[in-house]
Amino acid sequence: MSYDSTDNIREEAGFTGNTNVTEAKIIAYQGAATSHIDGIISRIYSLPLAETPNILKLIERKLAAGHLLLDEYGEQAEGTSKDGQAKVDWAEKMLQAIEDGLIRLLDSDQEILTRSEKVGMKGFPTDDTGTDKTTEKDDPPIFEVGQTF
Repeated sequence: MSYDSTDNIREEAGFTGNTNVTEAKIIAYQGAATSHIDGIISRIYSLPLAETPNILKLIERKLAAGHLLLDEYGEQAEGTSKDGQAKVDWAEKMLQAIEDGLIRLLDSDQEILTRSEKVGMKGFPTDDTGTDKTTEKDDPPIFEVGQTF
């Protein structure tokens, strides 16, 4: 389920009157953006969402339009009104804030949407750390349980 309309994505990208950018192309970028968003928020919220918060509409719009602009103009458009990377970066920043719990998704009554039953966990090891815990100096553990099960 998409969060926003293809017309809004077309407008965000500045392609309202551009007939060379097909509806099918916009739908493809919208689908990719929706999948990306769902992959992140499904760790926290139960999908499908009962309501679509406006922030998700905006994130999908910016993410899809940003990738569309990058496809059409490339990275050479940096710093212009056609800067797709700036839109993508903004959307990714908002998704990270949702994942980190800094932004909570609310319904129209300002209640937090239904949380996922999945358990998400962050900690040791990560992509930035090794798994060898033999030397505290090189690779200190982030946490330890201290019990054997």
